[in-house]
Amino acid sequence: MTNGGGRTVAMSEELKAESTGDGASRAGAMAGMLFISRILGVVRDGLLTALLGATPAADALRVALKIPATIRDLLSEGTLSAAFIPAHQDQKIRGGIAAAHRYSRSVVTLLLLLCSLLVAVFWWWAPEVIEQLVPGLENQVQATTLLTQLLPYLLVVPFLAVLRGILLGADRNRAAAASQTLQNAVLVLVGLVLVSMNLPLGESASAWARAFLAGSIAGLLLLGWASRGAEPLPLPTWRIWGPGIGRLICDLGLLVLASGLTYLNSLIAMRFASDLGPGSITQLENAFRFHFLPIGLIGVALGTVAGVDAARLVSRSWWRALARRIGRNQRTTLFIALPAAAGLAILSAPLIRLILQHGKFNAQDAQQTIETLRIYCLAIPFSCLLPALLRTALAMKKRPLIFFCATIGVAVNLTMILLLDGAFGISGLAAASVTSTLCSWVVLEIGLRRHLALPKPRSTAVLANLAVTSAVACWVLLVTLVIRQLIGNGWIADLVLVAASAPVGLWIAILVGRAVRAGEVKSLQKLVTSAFGFRRRS
Repeated sequence: MTNGGGRTVAMSEELKAESTGDGASRAGAMAGMLFISRILGVVRDGLLTALLGATPAADALRVALKIPATIRDLLSEGTLSAAFIPAHQDQKIRGGIAAAHRYSRSVVTLLLLLCSLLVAVFWWWAPEVIEQLVPGLENQVQATTLLTQLLPYLLVVPFLAVLRGILLGADRNRAAAASQTLQNAVLVLVGLVLVSMNLPLGESASAWARAFLAGSIAGLLLLGWASRGAEPLPLPTWRIWGPGIGRLICDLGLLVLASGLTYLNSLIAMRFASDLGPGSITQLENAFRFHFLPIGLIGVALGTVAGVDAARLVSRSWWRALARRIGRNQRTTLFIALPAAAGLAILSAPLIRLILQHGKFNAQDAQQTIETLRIYCLAIPFSCLLPALLRTALAMKKRPLIFFCATIGVAVNLTMILLLDGAFGISGLAAASVTSTLCSWVVLEIGLRRHLALPKPRSTAVLANLAVTSAVACWVLLVTLVIRQLIGNGWIADLVLVAASAPVGLWIAILVGRAVRAGEVKSLQKLVTSAFGFRRRS
């Protein structure tokens, strides 16, 4: 009787887990802070572009920033969290907060040793690293100097990564995203000062690097303060090895390889862009960062929450609940990502002109960035779908699938770039990245379906999604036509166009979604309400 009752309770709990939605409300808490961070990031990029333009100094700074920023993104922007949270939750269940804290300290120490090694390598071989990464860069000496100036940031990354994982595991999603927001705010303030000072390009680039370091330290202090109620501060320890560390190393290595696909493709593209002349790296990076705006808001937020849920459900062997949860997550992600990609592609010209075409960034630079961004927009839906699938595969310990997915993605990207041989400039590099992302998604989707009974796509859901996307695209095109007829061209027209398209486009997506009875519209409303309601503390 006891066993039967236990099975009944377990089945009841699993059914309850199946019906708890796709985590849109919790993702919204993170998306709200990410939205503020991304908006500040857009302003930051606009100030940096106005300050340095598409000059050799700008290329040098962006190359120097790319290395520590990529390591930060790979570790603290979700990859470590996906590998950290399952074992951390397991330690908390088995040994309480004390065991979880010991695990956190071991992870901090391990990452600190790794990052210290990277600092030593980059400091000693900085010129060689820059030469190998961007052999065609005009100002390699300045890039080397800026890279060595930024290396202390790598010693901050382990603490950022672990504190973020602790906060995510405690469902403190908004607090987990706060550090990047604060760093962007610091860079915006410093950027405003630098633009007004009109310093030489080299001095401006160096000042920007110092502001980047200051912002990261401010973000670390904020995360430490926010996590004080969840767990004691994870200071380094002599005891590196312990329960869960072996699993972390294995999972983290695979996730860095797989989740780093986008960043690795970006580094590969930067390497070939350096051969296309001064300004190409800046134009490519600007387009990449703009296309990453909806990915960060949609894919990262929903994918991170899906990863936490997957770890919890797999630990209980609730496979049916997991399949339904991830299926809903994917439908919600696509429901939001498709209209976002269409809207961004149409609004790319006014956005780039409005935000970037100032100071030393001229109309020709802006036009090349616009063309590249439109190509990158094709990858947005697939890039948004990948985080949840990767984290689910990791929770299920399908490591060969993750490795195969990453290998295919990189191989396709490199093959396309070599075949194009610079024929289409940086637009060709963007097209190779899009194709790589698509192939990675196909491999991961098919591979995961072999092990998990994910719901099959419904024709009604597909038609509803297409209807919403078409409605949003038609609205943006209509607004563009009307604004051009009434106001013409210029920054005022661009500002009105962006302001009239984005918020109304969101309202149209909800309205049309309701009209076609799309179930995902409720998740979108939950996400928006949670992101901007700020009534509940998270």
